[in-house]
Amino acid sequence: MVPPNSQHLQDGRRAEQLAQRYLKKAGLKLLQNNYLAPGGEIDLVMLDRQELVFVEVRYRASASHGSAAESIFRRILH
Repeated sequence: MVPPNSQHLQDGRRAEQLAQRYLKKAGLKLLQNNYLAPGGEIDLVMLDRQELVFVEVRYRASASHGSAAESIFRRILH
């Protein structure tokens, strides 16, 4: 298990904050962050006019292990 104050988790929290700020500037409204659902955690739950938007934030310090998009596994998308 990763310690709660590890650099990795701090970087992830910072990436979520940046994503949230960017999406709010684009007009979305934050409903919940770090929502714990039965299948796992949803980083950001937002509202875009009348549509719910579920956001998975991915951060990579380097592309040596693949891009952030490549780190999305099929189980995350369900």
